[in-house]
Amino acid sequence: MFLLVFLIFALSKLLKQIINVKHTLKKEVIMPFLYHPNNDGDRSNVLTNMHGLIFTPEGEPKEDAKKIFLTGTMDHLKLFAPRFNTAYNNRNLAISERSKATLQKDIKKEVVKKLISHYFQNLNNGIDRGLFKPSDRNLYGLDAGGNDVPVIISVNSILHWGTLIIDGEAARVAQGGVSMAQPSADEVKIALDDFKAVLKQQSDKKIGLSTEQEEIQKLRDEADELITDLWDEVEFYFRKSEPAAHRLQCSQWGVIYKNRYGDNNNGNENPPPTNPE
Repeated sequence: MFLLVFLIFALSKLLKQIINVKHTLKKEVIMPFLYHPNNDGDRSNVLTNMHGLIFTPEGEPKEDAKKIFLTGTMDHLKLFAPRFNTAYNNRNLAISERSKATLQKDIKKEVVKKLISHYFQNLNNGIDRGLFKPSDRNLYGLDAGGNDVPVIISVNSILHWGTLIIDGEAARVAQGGVSMAQPSADEVKIALDDFKAVLKQQSDKKIGLSTEQEEIQKLRDEADELITDLWDEVEFYFRKSEPAAHRLQCSQWGVIYKNRYGDNNNGNENPPPTNPE
């Protein structure tokens, strides 16, 4: 019994030592690394932040910034940051406008689909009641002997059947037929015209978004190169500091570090922003 208790105690102690070793190893492999922005939002944030750190509200370089950055790099940032941010904001606005246009298209689509479907249902009901002739279906592109309501799903099907209703109703009335109501062909035409209008609007917004996407794409390489230059100059200036101090000093001048493993702060290991002055 004593031997069993001793073995349990020894195994428990060994297990604790193994866990401690694992924790130690885990801490040792967590190494901060320089994060390079990989999306336009991060690029815009970095450029805006660097601009605020380097320049006064009047647009003049701060005295401490002059010690760290080359004049050419600061001039490049002063001109490029507003240009990139404008392109970024324009692209985001274009995305928003395209989304709004798509929403309006979907709303109008449901309205005109319902009207077209109801129109053909009422046509069949009228034929069943003897108000209209079975041959009238031919005027709408339908089989005279059938009573199926067309399947209306795609944009093309909406445009196709909506146009057939307008033309078919005009032909039927011209032959002496009674105008249909609830919905009328005029109601279908109004809804169809509204749908065509939002279709064009959505198409225009898609083209606008494509243009803005191309504009910001042209600036990405330059943005990445400028950020690299800025951060290289910061790290070079503080190169003689001890590692921990070096990282803190660089972080205060906009450089972003993240942990490669075991990050408990969404990867952002930078200290809270402070005024480097």
